[in-house]
Amino acid sequence: MFNNQMLEMFNVLAVLFPTFLIIFTLRGFFKTLVAKLMGDTTAYDRGFLSLNPLVHINLSGFVVAIVAIFLLSSFLSGYMSFVFLFLIIILIGVKFTISTPINEDNFNNYTLGIILITLIVPVANFLTALLFMYLIKYFPVIFFTKYAYASFINIFRTIIDFVVFFGVLDLIPLPPFDGGRLLRVLLPRKMQGVVDWLEQYSIFILLFLFFTPVVKDYFFGTISAITFLIKYSLALLVF
Repeated sequence: MFNNQMLEMFNVLAVLFPTFLIIFTLRGFFKTLVAKLMGDTTAYDRGFLSLNPLVHINLSGFVVAIVAIFLLSSFLSGYMSFVFLFLIIILIGVKFTISTPINEDNFNNYTLGIILITLIVPVANFLTALLFMYLIKYFPVIFFTKYAYASFINIFRTIIDFVVFFGVLDLIPLPPFDGGRLLRVLLPRKMQGVVDWLEQYSIFILLFLFFTPVVKDYFFGTISAITFLIKYSLALLVF
């Protein structure tokens, strides 16, 4: 039983970490690109317009995350449990990404810049999912064995699940998710106090959503439903 659990853990990590490298590398790259187009070259000048994961990933934090997963692996089962663990690791302050340095005051249009910077992350995730759907459809089967083909398809489908899932999370209008930044520019000035309150108590709100019985079921159930709808819509463009 222990060996089976370890094998499952290694299988999950073999897909999970390359997926996260893709997600966070594209996040930094496209944020830098949009910021530059909006008039701020801070990140561009520092070399963040790069698809090199080492530019966007904090290796020490990444190692801490890996160690945490190994230490807690005996209590976990399945892909979503590992995603849940990563969310908790993020919430407690382990930084395994390097923040893209953006000076929003340099934007030619401040409000539009904030909106585009926020939306580009989930859009990039959804486009990544679309890319891997095309890879599944046009995979050169004749060059691989049946088992190799099945392994690649499983990896591609898992990447699709994760990138769409995290794209949906980024749209949540609550700090520390990127969607929380939209509240600053979309809500009227008289409601900015609400945003301040959400930022101050966001950790407690998220813990409530993640751990409270019934509430967490509705919360993750809603995210899962939206994730399914987006994947279904993207699949209609491919298959």
